[in-house]
Formats: sequence, C-alpha cells, structure tokens
Amino acid sequence: LRRRGYPAAAMRNFCERIGVAKRDNQIGIELLEACVREVLDETGVRRMGVLNPLKVVIENYPEDKTEIFDAANHPSKPEMGTRKLPFSREIYIDKDDFMEVPAPKYFRLSPGAEVRLRFAYWVKCTSVVKDDKGEITEVRCTYDPATNTTTG
Repeated sequence: LRRRGYPAAAMRNFCERIGVAKRDNQIGIELLEACVREVLDETGVRRMGVLNPLKVVIENYPEDKTEIFDAANHPSKPEMGTRKLPFSREIYIDKDDFMEVPAPKYFRLSPGAEVRLRFAYWVKCTSVVKDDKGEITEVRCTYDPATNTTTG
C-alpha cells in the first residue's frame, strides 16, 4: 500500500481501529479511505485546480492590471504558510461551477447571480458567449472592487 501512496500513519491508524480478533472479519475499504482522509487533512497543503476550464472575462477590470493575492496553504493551519494567486481580467473556472439556467438552491455562478471568488472579489455574471453549437465558451462578469477579501 505504501508504494501506492497510502501514508504510513493512515495504515497504522487503520490497524489500530480494526484491532485483532480470533474470528474472520470483513472490514470495508471505506474505513481505510477515512483513515487516509484524516491524515491527509492534517498534513496536506491545499491547492485549486480547473479540470474543465471555462473562460471568465471581468469586463470592468483593467486589461493591463494583475493583482496578486495571498492564499492560505491550509485553512486551519496558518503555520503552513501562504501561496501567491494572480488575479487579472481573464480567469478560468470549472464548467461545473457555472449553470446558465440554475437549479433551485444553486449557489454558484449563473446569469444575474453574484458569487465570491475565493481569495479575491465578488463577481456578477452579466452575459454568456456561446459557440456555433450552442455550447458556452465564455462568461462575462463585472466585479465589485470594494469586496477585496484581503482588505475587508
């Protein structure tokens, strides 16, 4: 398991939880996965990734400007430090984070909706750009400069 990336601490924790018994017993893989999640939650630094990109253009943001925001490496452990995140007129979000016709209780970006970009500003979707097939290729937004999360 170690060669497959399972932390040693997670395997020790798993063995402590299941214990030793004289009878045959079946233990679900979910328990091992929970032990791994607990260890990685304590030790792993956080990163953001966009697996299925959708271009977002912030119309009222200057084209030649780029801001750098500090993002925590771990939400509850400031001793793990920070990393720098660039913010500019064009950014990318995951396509799953946008819905043109939102379902009830959909709290992500959609036309007319305002959401906070993590470690940055609040943005509001103003329009959508589609290709010839009718698929969304770009989302147009505006941002509120007074909502910078590093200053207030």
